[in-house]
Amino acid sequence: MKLKKLLFAALLPVLAVACQQAEIETLSNIKVDGTYLAIGVDGGSATLNLTTTDAWSIDAASVPEWLTIVPMSGAAGESTVTFSAAGTEVTNNAEVRILCGGQTQYINVIQYATPAEPVLLTVKEALALIKKVDKGDGQSYNVDGTYYVTGKVCQIDEISLQYGNATYYLSDDGTKGGDVLQVYRGFWLDGAKFTKGDELAVGDELTILTSLMSYKGTPETVQNTAKVVSIKKSLISVTPDVFDVTKDEGVVVAKVVYKGDNFDFSTDSDWLAVTDVKKVKDTTEVSIRYAANESDARTGVITMSSTGEVGTSQVTVTIRQAAGFAAFPLPYDETFLAGDGSWVATDVVPVEGVASIWVNDSKYGMKATSTKAVASQADLVSPLIDLSGVSSAVLSFEHVQRFCGNPSAELKLFVSTDNAETWTEVLIPNYSPGNNWTYVPSGEISLKPFAGKLVNIKFQYKSTEKNYGTWEIKNLKIVEGVAKIENVASLIDGTVTDETEWSGTFTNAVVTYVNGNNAFIEDATGGIQLYKKDHGLTAGQVISGEVSGKVKLYNGFAELTDLDVSKATVTAGDVPAPTVLTLASLLDSYLRYQNCQVKLEGVTFDTAITKSNRNGVISQNGATVAAYAQVKNTLEMSGTGNLVCWPTRYNANLQVGVWDNSHFTVK
Repeated sequence: MKLKKLLFAALLPVLAVACQQAEIETLSNIKVDGTYLAIGVDGGSATLNLTTTDAWSIDAASVPEWLTIVPMSGAAGESTVTFSAAGTEVTNNAEVRILCGGQTQYINVIQYATPAEPVLLTVKEALALIKKVDKGDGQSYNVDGTYYVTGKVCQIDEISLQYGNATYYLSDDGTKGGDVLQVYRGFWLDGAKFTKGDELAVGDELTILTSLMSYKGTPETVQNTAKVVSIKKSLISVTPDVFDVTKDEGVVVAKVVYKGDNFDFSTDSDWLAVTDVKKVKDTTEVSIRYAANESDARTGVITMSSTGEVGTSQVTVTIRQAAGFAAFPLPYDETFLAGDGSWVATDVVPVEGVASIWVNDSKYGMKATSTKAVASQADLVSPLIDLSGVSSAVLSFEHVQRFCGNPSAELKLFVSTDNAETWTEVLIPNYSPGNNWTYVPSGEISLKPFAGKLVNIKFQYKSTEKNYGTWEIKNLKIVEGVAKIENVASLIDGTVTDETEWSGTFTNAVVTYVNGNNAFIEDATGGIQLYKKDHGLTAGQVISGEVSGKVKLYNGFAELTDLDVSKATVTAGDVPAPTVLTLASLLDSYLRYQNCQVKLEGVTFDTAITKSNRNGVISQNGATVAAYAQVKNTLEMSGTGNLVCWPTRYNANLQVGVWDNSHFTVK
């Protein structure tokens, strides 16, 4: 059913509101969708949409010879005017006057002589320029010159209220799922800064003049360079604009604010329908019913629009529905002793002569081995398991491994919430020692970050050209509940977005480094950073026993904001030797060693750290990662040598943190 109208026309007059001024222009007789037009150096056209209350004309005296405008006049109503120019060797500019009912609207038209001068880009074109300068090493790179960029606001984040700043995101179509440019810390207009998003809303179309950069892999504008040239206010906004729903039939409610004369909607999905629309003060609540799903996961879109004097604005609401085939409810038990339990084994990187790396055994459960020292990968993926009705769940299993080189890199656990399309790694707290065939409990693994959804579980086995281990798994269980925090790994696995209080136990958790408000703590399962003023910890302390505190996600990963060790046993000691890794082995098991003290032997600074440059790059045998000086204006590291560091992340970008010149020894 294509673009099916979902509400009787008779309802629309009830929903109409008085037309509100939505443009930055204030003329009553002339409405335009922008006051700035740019034409490229090679020539071309740009269009202007205007709405007038009377006949209009363009003052011919304001049109230079290099510019052609069609049409030059028109009747009252809506008109589209095209501005064209041939290629140029000199910079051209004009201030064109549109006359209507005794009023004059000025339109600035610019054509620059060389590409080094500002040119008009779409968001996608701006991202392409940024991608060209980004070397993919997690460092920051600037695009030469300044550019005009036109896009729609698709998201506004209040990232620093204490400084009165907000970060905006622009895309060509106003959606968040595609190509997005981050406008870091907002815009400037007429010398004033947009501070908290009050002046702009999602859906507004902007043209900005700005410098562009890749900030550690993130495409964005250079801070404090984005100047607003024109604003085309959206006539409609909606929140939320994305719903994730289960396979069962249900209803979601989107809240719409529109400023045009009417409100309309349509969809290309016959399993979606608008069942109710009602006004609640200044908001229109739109009830969207979705049908039960009996097939694969699916996505549908409701397009909502409002039309006013300045044109039509649209927003979309996306409904993502889980697959309709059966999902196993909780509690979920699978021993693997009577078969594979509908789990699917796939040899992603097969081994010649081995029919399947994962096999089922009535005594040992699911068993993975490559049988020879070659690079291989085999995944064991669960059927869908239903966590939609719980706020937290716990995964556990028994397993044993032998002959691995690095179990945390070769034997991993992942969770998916999108029908096995993308995966999130979670830490396995306990591995067997590797010198016998005695099964050990995995420890309680929190699935709280995935609660409320249908999930798949994946065990991933790898072998290398040096090591081909064996991994056996049995007696897997998933139950509703909150996982016990018995180590650093279980604390990391169970951390969600907001700052929360927690309590549990640590065993031989060591403080490996302290610098001011920062303290790094690790045990045999993983590492975590504490950031708190006057935390009282010192390097070398060993913590065992009852602990508590506060934890939150920072840059997407767990960070302590408080730690109470008053009920634990804390003993002073020397900082243990760091874990020695190659750069490749660190990258293979980054989550396991994040915030741990590691020593990378024989790495080279491709980009040196100096007192004026905190962003270094290290490499080893083709592997590279960013190295970031955590202390300003004091570190100098270059050449090849051994580096003691603490692996961290900045958003999605990996970067090892370096803190002191003594941590790098030149070979």
